[in-house]
Amino acid sequence: MPPACILAVVTATLGLSFGVVFAGSTSQKLEAKPTQILQGDIAELRVSGTGLISVEGRIGKETIRFYPAGREIYSALIGVDLQAKPGLTKILLRATTRNGGHREGQITLNIKPKKFQEESFSVPQEFDQFSPDVLERIRLDQERFARAFTTSVSERLWEAQFIRPAQADISSPFGYRRVINGTPRAPHTGVDLRVPTGTEVLASNRGRIVLVGDFFFSGNSVVIDHGGSLHTMYFHLSEIKVVEGAEVHKGEVIGLSGMTGRVSGPHLHWAARLNGARIDPFELIKKLGGASPGDLHPIVE
Repeated sequence: MPPACILAVVTATLGLSFGVVFAGSTSQKLEAKPTQILQGDIAELRVSGTGLISVEGRIGKETIRFYPAGREIYSALIGVDLQAKPGLTKILLRATTRNGGHREGQITLNIKPKKFQEESFSVPQEFDQFSPDVLERIRLDQERFARAFTTSVSERLWEAQFIRPAQADISSPFGYRRVINGTPRAPHTGVDLRVPTGTEVLASNRGRIVLVGDFFFSGNSVVIDHGGSLHTMYFHLSEIKVVEGAEVHKGEVIGLSGMTGRVSGPHLHWAARLNGARIDPFELIKKLGGASPGDLHPIVE
């Protein structure tokens, strides 16, 4: 039996960015030239090869989960945090073939800075001063969200394509920066959709409810685990219609929009995390249209 060949491709902003073929002995390692990806963006990584039965990946301390995407083809999603440090980062790959052979390789991503909108303004000092009780509540809220983001089933629950949770214009974009009283604040980690109170909010894809609650900043909130460490969030709801542990389907009503939490008007805050990276949720709609295995370059044995 000839040695297995393994092709790795990354589908990023401009489509199929590059391909890498791994072949030969089990000790061989090969690295491709870097491919560019912007802060807050996602890409789909696909690996294929004769007799391929599994693929593992790592980026930093995070595990990248691969899923079958066709005959002897495996795919995974990777995300870059909106505040990721620009520069080179490596994805380590390890593939296993049916005859017990292993192939290792790495893909280098070139993280590029992205220009986000920014505004500066001043507010009374008391606007940003919280009592010890409020600070303790915020700390407990953060702990609950952190636990939810580490809760994810290994299998992929989502199905291409993701949908908007509400049909509305964007009132505040992803990554929006504010400088208040001369001090830069945390960037906007989601997208605000301009909807009136009482608008039905839909699950953007199939998943499992891992967090429901009323929080200081986000108000009535829902977090959905879509599998493989991919989560979406829905904040400031006036009413929640799901419970923790429930399975939901794409398009199912999970709540009604509102203005709960620390907000100045009704809207829906929609956000997403992938392996802990804060990504633009609209990237899920733009990039996950469902490329077919036939889009891969042919593999030469």
